[in-house]
Amino acid sequence: MAVASMKKVFLVAHRDDRDAVTEVLQRLGVLQVEDILSVSELEKDSDFVWRDEPGAKASEIDARLAELRFCLDFVQRLAPEKVTFLQQFTGTKVFLKEEEFRHYLQKTEEVAKTEKALRAADNELNRIRNEETPMYNSLAAIEPYLNLDVPLEELAAGPDVAIEVGVLPLSGLDSFTEELGEASPGSYIEELGRGREEVYVFILSAQMDQEEVQAILRQHSFSRASFPDVHGTPMEVKAQIEKELEALAARREEVITQAKEHVDKRVLLKAAYDELSLKRAQLDLALQFGRTDETFALTGWIEEKYFPRLKKTIQEISPSAYLCAEDPQEGDNPPVTLENTGAVWPFEVITELFGLPEPGGIDPTPYLAPFYFLFFGMMYGDAAYGLILASLCWYAMKKIRMAGMAEKLFKLLILGGVSSMLFGIVTGSYFGSLPIPPIWFSPIDDPLKMLVVSMAVGVIHIYTGIIINMVHRIKSGQVLDAIYDQGFWLVFLTGLLLMIPGTFGQAAKIIAIIGAGGLILTQGRDNKNIIKRLLSGIMSLYDISGYLSDVLSYSRLLALGLGTTVIGMVINNMVSMAAEGGAVGIVLGAIIFVGGHGFNLLINVIGAYVHASRLQYVEFFTKFYESGGRSFAPFRITTRYIDLELEEREA
Repeated sequence: MAVASMKKVFLVAHRDDRDAVTEVLQRLGVLQVEDILSVSELEKDSDFVWRDEPGAKASEIDARLAELRFCLDFVQRLAPEKVTFLQQFTGTKVFLKEEEFRHYLQKTEEVAKTEKALRAADNELNRIRNEETPMYNSLAAIEPYLNLDVPLEELAAGPDVAIEVGVLPLSGLDSFTEELGEASPGSYIEELGRGREEVYVFILSAQMDQEEVQAILRQHSFSRASFPDVHGTPMEVKAQIEKELEALAARREEVITQAKEHVDKRVLLKAAYDELSLKRAQLDLALQFGRTDETFALTGWIEEKYFPRLKKTIQEISPSAYLCAEDPQEGDNPPVTLENTGAVWPFEVITELFGLPEPGGIDPTPYLAPFYFLFFGMMYGDAAYGLILASLCWYAMKKIRMAGMAEKLFKLLILGGVSSMLFGIVTGSYFGSLPIPPIWFSPIDDPLKMLVVSMAVGVIHIYTGIIINMVHRIKSGQVLDAIYDQGFWLVFLTGLLLMIPGTFGQAAKIIAIIGAGGLILTQGRDNKNIIKRLLSGIMSLYDISGYLSDVLSYSRLLALGLGTTVIGMVINNMVSMAAEGGAVGIVLGAIIFVGGHGFNLLINVIGAYVHASRLQYVEFFTKFYESGGRSFAPFRITTRYIDLELEEREA
């Protein structure tokens, strides 16, 4: 249980085997490939070794991916996939075994036929939309003039009469009518309709008066309506447009119905998309290779335990290939992956969220696991809540395929639920205040005892961190530094702790003085000046305030545990009060019970997770742990739509 041992890999093979090698690397998922021209001496030989270019094949794949993405989006618009509550958080990938996946990939003609049909449907729908848009615009333009019972093609002016149809500002209608009557005494104006600030009019006036009439129209901001290539009255034109729109709508429904016949090909399209995306990833990977006229070369990092498997597989597909592995050299920066098993493995999520250790550093996961398990239970602290939490997470893992961080997190919450169950049974906490006696004691009845327990656990936690650092430094050959920086602190802190109960008397004081003296004499050892050295040592004793602060931080174990219980008790009291109201009260009480305890369960599981993590990060890790490693990211199968279960092949 530690940081996995990494090996640096170097491979040279014939260029004809490149595609087979990249496919195998993707399938195995054990090698993190590095840019060979950036991390090796080959960069100096750029005249003989160069980088591959994506080429036409990449462009062809990109075009196919774009087309498949269009088809999937189009199908999604036609028939949106139903997403369950859990899928809102986990995604909607389709689970396929490799055999089923390969079966889908063989249906290339069906994929092509589906793409063609969906693209044709989309083109037809676009054509319909393009035809509808001007029709709707024409409807909007003609709507104000529906009261005009004159064929629009007859609105042209005659030898004696001028005709105007258009819109005027409503505020100026009266003055316009008066001025028009004065300029053309025989004129006629008919109001066809009104808007909020405009009025639509039909105007007849004598041709001989047009100079004055047009001036008045301009003066009153008259906007002339135009109906080119339109025949019939406005009402007849509207009826004709609506008839054409109905025909287009019917055609749209027909196209959509035909397109929906291809919805059942969604998985087929997804499989084709992911297959192409895997091939595209292989081409991208090859950009990190170096190549010559006849060969290609790559380098990367692999966990030591997987190298024999990689070597055997490469030799099977490329017998002439040269493959070697070596330990990291000075100046290398190997990636880091943790190697824990069993019940400790889920706790890696806590370490990974904080930051991975540096290569060769300490993996804190095995050390934090028992403390995190204990802290989560103490802060959540309810047997019923713990059972529900563990059951829900177990059910979710049964229903949804999980891997990586998600799987670790859900298993961690299951363990947290188990811890809460155990602590709830010990302290008699079931849904806050159900009358079940505790095996040990109830924190709600004896909070001071719980506070002492919390502080004691905190002291053990801090001591463990200091001891881990001390042992690690001794193993690294820094024996004196370990004694000076960790050993004397352990002696000093132990002396102070023994002084608290007062039963150890003079012995406790002597232990504390020995520890303090050792710190004073050694903490400033880097200073050559004796006075500065002693002053630095004396000032180092001020760090005792930091340890005191750390110990006090563990009071949150009491606070959060009591919070869960008290909120549960309040909810139970509300349920009891509601239940006194007869049948309606019983129903209301049931709603309060489920809703209230559901809320308490959720809000406190978040609190327990966050604060248990904080105690590791702030109070524990600061005693021994240094992060800074980069995460191991091997080239592997990564898909967008298909959750692929690979067949096991003999390595």
